[in-house]
Amino acid sequence: MKGTALALHPRRYLLSAAALLIGVTALGCGDDNDDITNVVPNTVVAVFKDTAFNFNSINTFVMPDTVVHFMPATGTPIDVTHQFDRQILDRVRSNLLSRGYTPSTNPQAVTPSFVVLVGASATTNYNAFLTYSWFPYYGAAPVWGWFTPGFTNSWGLTFPWYNTVGVTAYDRGSLVVTIVPTSSVDTVNKTVKAAWAGTATSVLIDPNVTSATIATAIDHMFALSPYLVPGPLVSPAGP
Repeated sequence: MKGTALALHPRRYLLSAAALLIGVTALGCGDDNDDITNVVPNTVVAVFKDTAFNFNSINTFVMPDTVVHFMPATGTPIDVTHQFDRQILDRVRSNLLSRGYTPSTNPQAVTPSFVVLVGASATTNYNAFLTYSWFPYYGAAPVWGWFTPGFTNSWGLTFPWYNTVGVTAYDRGSLVVTIVPTSSVDTVNKTVKAAWAGTATSVLIDPNVTSATIATAIDHMFALSPYLVPGPLVSPAGP
């Protein structure tokens, strides 16, 4: 698994070449570079991918129309702003469209290639890539209509790079965008598997956050992922 991270200055919104970090170890909690990724007020944008996945195999997508806030396993969540929710969703969508991906207009009848999940951490030390049940967060969205007999709380989302990066803790207000291929459905183990994730640390709680900050962070997730290019469209097929 390969990871890449960029540090963004919240006032200038410019990239610093000195802030380029290569290697997922720079993002892991408790490693030697942990102090680099947690410098305030910088935001670090990073991407993670499944190196075994063929990204040219996906082309159509659906996305729940919500930015969910991930709650802590124990304790009281500290909510983050919803002020930028609409912009976040629209910016992720526009990046996908500009890459050439096609939105699925009828996921109940035609299976899309992948589902895009967008969330933000509402707790400190949020472990972004630990397997969790995504259904309580996104299950009510109609984007899952392609799957029969349907998903339940017993289904989990797995991250294939977790065994490499281990615990990857993010502070409150970190943005997480995840691509989940529909081909990854495992009915035996009741899991779906992510192929890609982009993160922006603590961006939503930065006191200087603006629309430009949000747009820049999301744009750089995709700039760091040149392999996110759709494959050819095929004839529509049901689930």
